[in-house]
Amino acid sequence: MTDSLFVSRYASVIVDTNIQFEQQGTQLTAVQIGRSSRAPVVATLHRALFALGIVISSYHVRAGSSGLVERFVLQRSDGGAIEGPLKSATEAAILPFAR
Repeated sequence: MTDSLFVSRYASVIVDTNIQFEQQGTQLTAVQIGRSSRAPVVATLHRALFALGIVISSYHVRAGSSGLVERFVLQRSDGGAIEGPLKSATEAAILPFAR
C-alpha cells in the first residue's frame, strides 16, 4: 500500500507589502505600493477607486530585486480635493489590494 501526500506550493505564499500615502496638507495626492510579488495591482485598484470617483492621473512602476514598486498619483474625477471622509474611504479601498 502506498501513501501519497499532496503539498500545494502556493498555500503559504507570503507577500511583503510597504504602503506609503502621500499628502499635501490634508489632501491625499498619491500612494506608493511596494510588494514582493511581481503581479501589479493597477487594474483592480483602478476599478475600486473609480467607484469612489477617484482616477489615477499618473502611474509608474519599477521592478526591483525584491518585487514591484507602483506609484499612483490620484485625483478626483470632478477636480476636487481628496480629503476628509473621501480620503479615509480611498485609503480603506487601497489597503486590501496591497496584500
